[in-house]
Amino acid sequence: MDALRYLTVLRESGTLLADAAQDRPHAHVPTCPEWNVNDLVWHVGETHHFWRTIASGAVRDPDDGYVRPERPEDEDLLSWYRDGLAETLTVLTAVDPAEPRWTWAPQKDAAFIQRRMAQETAVHAWDLLNAVGRAGPLPADAAADGVDEFLGFFLGLREALGLPTEPVRSVGSILLSATDTGHAWTIDHTGEHWRVRREAYRASCAVQASASELLLALWRRTGTETLEITGSASSFDRLLSAAETG
Repeated sequence: MDALRYLTVLRESGTLLADAAQDRPHAHVPTCPEWNVNDLVWHVGETHHFWRTIASGAVRDPDDGYVRPERPEDEDLLSWYRDGLAETLTVLTAVDPAEPRWTWAPQKDAAFIQRRMAQETAVHAWDLLNAVGRAGPLPADAAADGVDEFLGFFLGLREALGLPTEPVRSVGSILLSATDTGHAWTIDHTGEHWRVRREAYRASCAVQASASELLLALWRRTGTETLEITGSASSFDRLLSAAETG
């Protein structure tokens, strides 16, 4: 996906989130069990605020004077969120994707932020739509990109940040195939780090599903019931556990 598509996903997902939140602000969000709808709106809005501040160059990094906004009163929350979404889109549209920017990841440019905001917002929009009984699949291209982002940056994140980790049990090799987009990823652990190859190789466990189903399972939004798993199913379970703990 390119920058224009990321911005489209951000705009569409961000708008869906706000529209769905309007009538049930205090509904519980099962996939974010500590939050209700308003809590989720606040979280996404504050995340937008943080990353547009970084993307705009207003601060260089989180220690360079970033000030977290105060949470608005409930009656003002959605208008604050919508205004912030519009401002985030303006900032991320104006910035060159190749412009160097702080991120927590090895990729340190505005392109990472554009992608992260699209993916963060799309998954949280699903959380909110699910909470109000309106969940559907994520757009296939965005979901496939989300799987790629998850495997590239969130699998073994604690390792990448140099933080303490639990030893990774042998997971074998796992092939993920998105049946609706043709994307494939083969994952294994070398004993030192995760290795992701963006094509199909022989594997001890093969997992097939739509890109949306794969992404939602990786983020633990759904179970594995909708996935077609052949071979060592426990390998995929261990991958999910390892991803959850770092």
